[in-house]
This record gives sequence, structure tokens and C-alpha cells, in this order.
Amino acid sequence: MFFKRYDYGDTAVYFAETPVEGHPKQTTVGFAVYPASAEVDPKDLHLDSLVQVAFSGDESLVDYTRGVTMRNSRSTLLKIVRQTQFMGGALNTYLTDGEGNDYVHRLSYDRATGVFTTSVRYENHTHGPKLLEHLSSFSLSGIAGGGGNTAGLTLHRMTSAWSRECRLKSEPFSRLGLDMSWARYGVKVEKWGQVGSMPNRGYFPFAAIEDGERGVCWGVQIEAPFSWQLEVYQEKETCALSGGLGDFEFAHWRKNIPAGGSFTTHAARFTVGKTLLGVCNALVHEADSRLSVPKREEGMPVLFNEYCTTWGNPSERNITRILKAIKDLPIEEFVIDCGWYKPDNKAWGNAIGDWNESKKLFPDGIKKVVEKIGAAGKRAGVWFEFENVGRDSESFSCEAALLKKDGKVITSKNRRFLDLRLPEVQSYLRAKMLDFLRENGFGYIKIDYNDTFGLGCDGAESLGEGGRLVAEESINYLDRLKEAVPDLIIENCASGGSRIEPLRMSKVSMCSFSDAHECAEIPLVAANVSLTVPARQSQIWAVIREGESDSRTVYSLCAAMMGRICLSGDIHKVPPEKIALIGEGLKFYEKIKDVVRYGDVRVLDSTVEYYRAPTGRQVYIKDFGEKRLLIVHFLECEGAVKLPLGEYGLSDVYTDLSYTIRNETLRIAGKPYTAGAFLLEKRHDI
Repeated sequence: MFFKRYDYGDTAVYFAETPVEGHPKQTTVGFAVYPASAEVDPKDLHLDSLVQVAFSGDESLVDYTRGVTMRNSRSTLLKIVRQTQFMGGALNTYLTDGEGNDYVHRLSYDRATGVFTTSVRYENHTHGPKLLEHLSSFSLSGIAGGGGNTAGLTLHRMTSAWSRECRLKSEPFSRLGLDMSWARYGVKVEKWGQVGSMPNRGYFPFAAIEDGERGVCWGVQIEAPFSWQLEVYQEKETCALSGGLGDFEFAHWRKNIPAGGSFTTHAARFTVGKTLLGVCNALVHEADSRLSVPKREEGMPVLFNEYCTTWGNPSERNITRILKAIKDLPIEEFVIDCGWYKPDNKAWGNAIGDWNESKKLFPDGIKKVVEKIGAAGKRAGVWFEFENVGRDSESFSCEAALLKKDGKVITSKNRRFLDLRLPEVQSYLRAKMLDFLRENGFGYIKIDYNDTFGLGCDGAESLGEGGRLVAEESINYLDRLKEAVPDLIIENCASGGSRIEPLRMSKVSMCSFSDAHECAEIPLVAANVSLTVPARQSQIWAVIREGESDSRTVYSLCAAMMGRICLSGDIHKVPPEKIALIGEGLKFYEKIKDVVRYGDVRVLDSTVEYYRAPTGRQVYIKDFGEKRLLIVHFLECEGAVKLPLGEYGLSDVYTDLSYTIRNETLRIAGKPYTAGAFLLEKRHDI
């Protein structure tokens, strides 16, 4: 029977043909990944198919799975035709069922980060169409220990909600019921994901399984522009993790593949390490390595966004005042947020879709304001929510251009959704957005998205496929924007972070980490997002208010130092000494940018349970080279944090906290809602 091991750096990849219990003479080919140093007996791998696929009408190989999982259908009974390894280590595995259903499992490896990328391509070489209902981007099996023992395994996920993005949720397999029964009988599945066009709603598309007894952690992120799923599967001795596009039972997705046609999944990226933080760091660094952004973004410039200043009422007058107030601060980008198009008698939120600049707010035209921003030495940005239309717009009534379900326009309270597949919609957006950006000299666009059209839409063989196609067009628009305006900076926003997912993030300069604008829990959310998104892409609000204490200013800036600082608020109303305090923070930020961008998160220790009444404190530590960044936030508590310095010495600080160094220990005393950022560097005198 087929067995092959490939070594990639510190990781071993195993392919093995495996008998299918209960189906005499039937085998499938499985895929497992372990640290190369681990002692792995091929007989103990207990694999199922590395290609998880199902077609309409498929039989199940395992009983009691209908309605629970679409894994392990009869279509997964595959044999390897050949494997081809390319220069650089990329590996293609070609499989077939012998009846014309053929697959290419693609695997590549990034040596710098230890992260693998995989996808699956289905090719229909039968004599007729095939109705595809499930095809995973990846499937790792052989995770359980000898004899299928899941003791000591923990599933890590990241829950996400508005202003609560990417919070870690860790549960032992035992509490999830993911362990084998006394008779080896029965399937256990933990399946989760998101349905609709907001991929980071409910959960972020991430999973990790940690084996505390063996010191191994598997972690994965999947590209997920539309409905997606991940699932842990345990049956007899087999334990597997798989995921990708939401299947027919979960997300109403099915796609007709004609004879001679094919379908390729989006990519999944996974790695194997010793700890959860190690896995998260590797995935983030790999994502960072693939980014291609305008050169001016490499320095992680500070931004100003006027949303929390004008709350949707920007004008030439108030922007001129803000520019004067921030003239001495090192701010390179200035974003005009929502409301620039607002009709005189309508609110900004429900007026999206027509995109006519307000003559009342900009009597001399918005281009004049862009020129003022440029004259102040800053690049001008502007807000759009181009995929949706609001109830108070004329576009809301253009039903021929809108998404429908069962022939009826999809309406979510005050929003409807443009059908991006239509040529007339593309022409409209070209005139209203692409030409607008170019003609007015904008070099930055903030793309918002404040609702989801849900399960899917008409115009394809299933609602889920209709939604997938619309989401693909949304992704394509990012490329069209870059073609229309070279070196355009694109900010991905969706009610804050609800469209943070790996594919979209690979095509933008940064994201709005959250809609946590000025609440106490900002440092908690910012730290969580840093485990999934490269720091240079995570734009974090630092809202300054008239009359606020210096402690509050430091608190806000220290939170934003976990990523990209985005200033906003009453900056045009604060005294010169407050501007000076902000300037000190930005000067300190310049010193730590290399740690923020390139560093590894070593500690994320939060004692806060309930974010809206946040009692406790958070310690965040990031290392890069000979530098260590320590950011401490005290929320509703008083107390002290002690950090052994070891080989590090204190280099610089930005804080109003009391701190002392005694016996090579840094002691930081905190009061409610205070914070500090501490730069440590390795000493060479010890």
C-alpha cells in the first residue's frame, strides 16, 4: 500500500493509503503532518481521505452522518495516480476514483515561516455533468494519539462579533464530546463557520488543535470571502480537521461542473508548532510576507480619520480646522469618512448608493479639500460603501440592479445589495467610484460594508453559489481599484472587522481592526486581532477627547501601538500641551515600529472576562531581535505587574504609570484605566 514521507524544514508530511473499515477491499489516501522530530508509527496514523468531496446523490461511508457532516462520502474512495515535486518543494498529488472524477491536491511550503499552503482542484473527466456539493480546501487527519486517544487535545477557535473581534475560545475535546465511545462506534463532529458575506461574523476562519501531552499544535487559517466552515471529525481511531467553502447542508452551496470542467477551492494555510502562540505568529508572518502594498506603506505611517470628530458630517470648514490642529504631528494620511455625499435632508447612513458629493458640505467641491490636504503634506482618503445601497437613495429603487432571493429583492432593514455580476452595475461603479477617486486626486479608499445578504442569492445553481460569485466579484473590485488608481491604499472595513479574512486581507493595505472607537476594551480587542492579522495591517483607533485626562490619552495611544495608529476625535479642541503629549507618543511609536511589525507575540495575558465591565488588566509582550515591547493596560482595577528583566534593560517608556526596577525586576503600579508602553533592549554588559 502507498506510503510516503516528505520533510519540510522541521515538519514531516505523510501520505498513506488506508483501508476503509466496513468496506472490504476499499482504500483511501490520507494526509498527516507532524514535527519531523516526532516518532510517528505509520500504523498509528489512522487517516481518512485528504480530499473531502461530495456530489449530489453520494452514499455515506459512515452511518449517522447525514445532517451532521458531508465528510467521507463514497466519492472520497480515491487512489493516487502520481505525485510531482517541483523546485522549491511544492508538491502536487494527483488522485482519481477511476471513473473520471480526478483531483489535484496542491501543497507548497514557506521555509521562512514554516507555513504550508494547500488547495484542491476537481476535474470532471466523466461523460456528463456533476453536481458538486462539498469540496474542502484541506483535510488533516491522524491527529489523535495511539489508539485514537483524544485525551489532552484542546480545540482553539476565535469568536467574533461587532467590536468583539477574534477572541480566543479554548475547549478540551472531552467537553466537546470528541472522544471515542466504548464500542468505537458513532461519529462525533464539531462543525462551525459563518453563512453570508461577512466572514468574520461569529467566528474568524481559524482553528488550532493543541496536544498538551505530546507538545504539538496544529493551526490553520482558510481563505473565506463568503460562507465557510471548519470541522473536527472523530470516528473510531480517526481524528481530522478540515474546512473551506460552506457545503450544501451548511450553506446551501452546490455547483454544476460540466464534463470537461473543473473547480478549485480557495487556499488554506496551516502549520505545526509547539504552542498556540507559536502557530499564530507563524501564520501572521506568512500573511505579512505575501503583502504587496504601496511603498509609502512600508513605514507604517500614522493616520487621521475624521469620523470620530464629525460623526458623518465632514465639511471643508471642519477639515480645515483639523488640518491646522495636527500640522505639527507626523501624520501622513487624512481620511474623509462617511457623509461627504449626504443629501441636505437625509442622514448619512441610509443615503449610500447615489454618491453625489454634498454641495452644502463642500461648496467649492471636494477636490479643493483634497488639494488642501495635499498642501498640508498628507495624502487624502475617502470612505465608500459601494456594494450596498441605502433606503434613502434613489439606487434603493433600482431593483433590476439588486440581489434577489427567489425573485424578491433582498432587504436588510435599510440596506439592499448591488449585483456586482451585472455589466450595468460595474459601469455605474466605474463612474461613481473609480472615476471619482481618480478625478479628485484621492490616494486612499476606506471600503465599508455594514450588512450581509445572508445565505446567498439568485443567478446560479444554488443560493450559496450565487453568493460565492458575488463575493468573488467583490474581491475582483480590489484589483480594479488598483488599476484605476496606481499605488492606491485600500482599507478594508466592514462594521469594523467583520470582513477580516485571509484572501481579502492579502489584497489590501490595512483593515479597520474593529468599531471599538473609544471604549475601554480597545486594548483587549487589539491584542486579540494581532494573533490573526499582520500588525502593519491592523488599524487601531486612538480617539482624543476634549477635557480627557492625560492618562486616558496615554491609554488610547498605547492600545493603538499594537498595530497602526489611527487618530481621531476632538484634536482641534485640545490645548497645546495635549498635542505635545500625543507627539511624544508618536515619537515613541517610531522607535518601536520594527517590533510592532516584525515581532512575535510572546505573552498575551488578560484577566478580563466581561469586556463591557472590564475588571482586570492585560499584559502584552512582543519580541523582535534584541528588542522587547511591553504594553500594560489596567482596566477597572488597581494593582501591580512584575516582569523579570533577565537579559533586558529598560530603553524607553511612554506612560504615566509608576514603575521601579529592583533586583532586575520591573514593577509597574496601576490605577483604573491607565497604561504604559515599555521598550526593553538586550544588555551586553552581563
